[in-house]
Order: sequence, then C-alpha cells, then structure tokens
Amino acid sequence: MRYAFYPGCLAQTEQFGCMLSAKEALGRLGLELEEMDGSSCCGYQSFRLSSPITWHFLAARNMALAEGMGLDVLTICNECSLSFKRVKKALAQDLQLKNHVDKALGMEGLAYKAKSEAYHVVEVLHDKIGVKSISDSVENPLENLRFATQPGCHLFRPKELGMPDEAEPHKLDALVEALGAEVVDYPAKLDCCGASMYASDEGSTLKVARRKLRSVKESKLDGVVTICPHCFRTLDTAQGDMRGVSGYERLKVPVIYYTQLLGLAMGINATRLGLQFNVSPVEQIYRL
Repeated sequence: MRYAFYPGCLAQTEQFGCMLSAKEALGRLGLELEEMDGSSCCGYQSFRLSSPITWHFLAARNMALAEGMGLDVLTICNECSLSFKRVKKALAQDLQLKNHVDKALGMEGLAYKAKSEAYHVVEVLHDKIGVKSISDSVENPLENLRFATQPGCHLFRPKELGMPDEAEPHKLDALVEALGAEVVDYPAKLDCCGASMYASDEGSTLKVARRKLRSVKESKLDGVVTICPHCFRTLDTAQGDMRGVSGYERLKVPVIYYTQLLGLAMGINATRLGLQFNVSPVEQIYRL
C-alpha cells in the first residue's frame, strides 16, 4: 500500500518520536510512504479562526498535491485529519468558497478535484492492514503490561464528519491489544487533554492534563498510549511543568506513541523509534 505521507507540522518540528516511529514501524508493515514535495501546514491551528479562506486553501492545496501523485494521504496527526475532512465537506457545499480556492490553486498550476482521500494512521492500521496482521508482526509480545489509551478528541469527534473512530472509540484499544498488552478503561479516557487551550492558557491546560494523568496513576496502569501529537505534547512533554502550576508532585506517568509501542513489539531498537525524545519515564515500559 502506497500513501502520500503527511506528518503535519508538530511531528516534523517538535515531536520527533512520532515521526521516527511512524516511518520505522509502518515501513515494517509494508506501507510505502511517499514524501509530498512542496507540502505545507494544513492551516487548521494557524488560520482556522483568523483567516478561514487561507485555512481552506492550504488544506485543499495539500490534497491537490496528493492528487497529483495519484495517491491517498496518510496523516499521523488528529488535527490534520480533522482539517482535511472539514475542508473537503466545506468545499463540496460552498461553491463560492471553492471558486476562490480554485483560483488561488490555479496560480500554482494546481487543481483540487476531491479525488484523493485523507486517512488517519489508525484507520490504515485497523481497517486496512488489520489487527491480525499487526499481531502477526509482533516479535516481543507486551504481556503483563496494562495501558490506558488516549485516542484524542479528533479521532472520534465530531461524529457527523465520519471520523476515523466511533463515538465510543475502540480502534486504538484493539491495536494495543494486538501487541499482547492489556487495555484498561479509566474515568478520564474520553476527556480532552487540554491541548486546545495551550497557547491562550497554559496553566489551565496543565491542570486538565494533570487530572487525566492522575486518573491513570490511580488506576495503577503502566502508562498512556496515544496516537495524537497534540495529546502527547500535553501529557508527556508538559509533565515537568505540572508541579509549579498545580502545586502537586510530578506524576511520572510514562506516555508513549502507539507507533513507538508497535515498534518495540516488533523488536525495533528504542533509539530508532525516537524514545530518547520522550520526556516522561518511558524507559519503565521498554525495560520491563
């Protein structure tokens, strides 16, 4: 299976573990990820509110590049996945907006025809490769490990857009269980991690994230598995900041990308999966 690979801004500029592990693990499963020359930000974070037409143009432009390659898109970012779905729907319904976008694309010799689809990595792993094939790829079963999963809001919300998972998300759970680990429900599973507030109110974001991590720790689990770079940044990278904001001790909850966990189960070296970039004590997982 070949896809136009769209990692998104965060994975390329900050979340290097996400990028490295996706390339390593997905390649082992036989996925061919083609680089998208000339791709840019999808526009969701930067322009969705300040300049909606710019957001629609940027998302459509990236999809037009994929169409030129004759490929569907695979993204490893929840917000990019949401962005592509929202823009596709908007351009199908608003012909005036579509005309504006078409004119801008035409200046680069591009055209958006809605021929390519954008798939989230969870969709590709669960729906196209399949849980059995992933289970068959495991060399080091993760037995005796118990995890909480953090699917991230935009893996399953809003449901009217046909998001990668259902209202009661289960695909990430099934993918973790395919590696031999146990997935345990916890009270805050479907709660937002707080990432959407990070730029405007970092303190509130950290308090929201701390409640989620506290819920995991009180459930006596080995860590949190997520697929979303924004959730990861909040739950992993920000753990060191939580004591000063909340007044409590550092929780020290391991947070790991699913693609990192998949790679470990496949026997891939931790460094090649970018685990050295995780801030939380993830070594508690892969040294067990």
